[in-house]
Amino acid sequence: MISTRTVGGTALSIPEGWLKWGGWCLLVSIFINGFFFRFAPATLSGSMQQQLGLTTTALGIVASMHFWVYTLMQVPAGIFTDSVGMRNGGVIGGAVTALGAFCFGFAPTFVVLLVGSALMGLGLSAVFVALMSYNATWFSPERHSLIMGTTMLLAALGSAIAQSPTAHLLNWFTWREIVIFFGILTLSATALLPVFSASSSKKEQPPDLKARMKLRQLLLGNRYVLRERQVWLLFLCVAATNGTLYAFLGLWAVPLLTDGFSLNAYQAAQYATAALIVYGISSLFWGWAAYRVGAKKPIIVTTTLLSTIVWAAMAFSEWMPGWSALLLFVFLGLSGGPVGVIFAATKESVTLQNVGFATALVNMGAFLAAALVQSGFGVILDIATISENDINPSFQSYQVALILPLIVSGIGVIAAMLLREKSY
Repeated sequence: MISTRTVGGTALSIPEGWLKWGGWCLLVSIFINGFFFRFAPATLSGSMQQQLGLTTTALGIVASMHFWVYTLMQVPAGIFTDSVGMRNGGVIGGAVTALGAFCFGFAPTFVVLLVGSALMGLGLSAVFVALMSYNATWFSPERHSLIMGTTMLLAALGSAIAQSPTAHLLNWFTWREIVIFFGILTLSATALLPVFSASSSKKEQPPDLKARMKLRQLLLGNRYVLRERQVWLLFLCVAATNGTLYAFLGLWAVPLLTDGFSLNAYQAAQYATAALIVYGISSLFWGWAAYRVGAKKPIIVTTTLLSTIVWAAMAFSEWMPGWSALLLFVFLGLSGGPVGVIFAATKESVTLQNVGFATALVNMGAFLAAALVQSGFGVILDIATISENDINPSFQSYQVALILPLIVSGIGVIAAMLLREKSY
């Protein structure tokens, strides 16, 4: 089937299959940039602090603002995207994300930097829901876990780029130029999205029915989602596997290695990079495994258990830089990989009409946990450091703080055990 699109007054005939994959590639590219923005503060922090005179507390506020706004806007973004459509949601979300990147990159003060971080979190909440809805609409249930795994694999490239590669880029470019460059990439992909993407399929509601749908009807359907036990269990599972991982790798992993073992920032970033690369690859692996096994619960149970074991080992064993640290970071990345499987299970738990809202709600678990663990980790670290009468945190202080993600992961194991498996 051929679809006609108009670009600059010129009519283009584009095969529907191309539009399906074109829209997916553009949404994923915006999502990749979003992961870069999410993890870049850890690498750019030194340059930002030096140029803007930021304190450690101010830097922590800037880094966590993205997570807090992203978390709080998940449910509104789900409702918004379900009402305006996944393509429009992606366009608006991408535009707001790009605006946030430009505010961040050009920020002359702490306040503007904070606004930029908030806008990026706001825009990416809509982009995420649009992409998840796009995957749910255009790909069959049997292949949904695999496509979700591929999506997260590609998205994880952004987080990996934000580590060691960005540390190298700082030798030639300023932190502002790097952020602005990724903002331009985001804006470019957003501008192409209305033309080179599919807006509907046979699985979606007819356009006339979609147009007549009221916000009240969406809210009534979402009440059903809020009462769905499976959705809340998946909320806890993604908090355990991904929320703890995002909090640690997004801010505390590098300081732990530099303060606890006197590594330099580049050496420490290599461990975080390894974890994020494994995280991306394992997203595809776990999606493939769920497809081959024909079940999602075993994958989720296995990874929540693995996450708990890794946090326990970090908190209570005498590990150090080298192979022991590398193995812990690799297994940590592996434990975060089932996010695509979790979102696929979410899709199966609700009607297609409410997939956007349900996915946003589950995803909220990851970022609420990330925000809480990221800030709580710092509080525990300060208390432990004061009690030891040290100026800088010691390795033992970090180990005390690591008990927090361990507790969150333990709750996730219980939730995973209570999940029910859907049979086809």
